[in-house]
Amino acid sequence: MLTPTKNLHEDKSIIKIGARILSILNSPHTVSSAWKSYIQVQERETNGKIRIQFDTFILAVDFLYIIGAIEYEDDLMWRVKND
Repeated sequence: MLTPTKNLHEDKSIIKIGARILSILNSPHTVSSAWKSYIQVQERETNGKIRIQFDTFILAVDFLYIIGAIEYEDDLMWRVKND
């Protein structure tokens, strides 16, 4: 589930979902607004096909938080800038 395989489409892998989330988080977002933005990006890239559910989105958010790519405070999450 972390990386795509021959049985798992790349749009359902945590790495790809995380990359899309990072592209959305140019400014702080709530989880629900990030989810809505994610769905819009995914619909645009996949011709209207929704490939993941909210629980998979949350797994990707958790992964990004664990590796230190995003921060979360006061109901907002944002991308960590590596200077």
